[in-house]
Amino acid sequence: MSVELFTDDDWDIEYTVKKDGAAYDVSAATNISASVVDSDGIDPQTVIAAVTCDSGATGADWANGVVIIEIPAASTGVTTLGQVFIELQVTLGGKKQTWPRKAIIIKKGTIA
Repeated sequence: MSVELFTDDDWDIEYTVKKDGAAYDVSAATNISASVVDSDGIDPQTVIAAVTCDSGATGADWANGVVIIEIPAASTGVTTLGQVFIELQVTLGGKKQTWPRKAIIIKKGTIA
């Protein structure tokens, strides 16, 4: 089941990094960034530019693979609605790795 988010809200999206089906320790990562893209295909377009994730974000537990992607309301007033995808890239041991995309649903918010 996909997470539903509304435009013009602050978003906190949980992404659990897994390797071989188990939570993957990313606590030694030097950078974790995430963006929102419009498809899971081979040529996605960026809907929301990459943000840098913080190991101290509420709910984050990088040792257990739990990353919280915080996207401020100033960035969520998008016109692309419906199913989109979180793309997460982890830099660990000097190597960058992009993890499988996670589907989310963006709905138009109506409360200003």
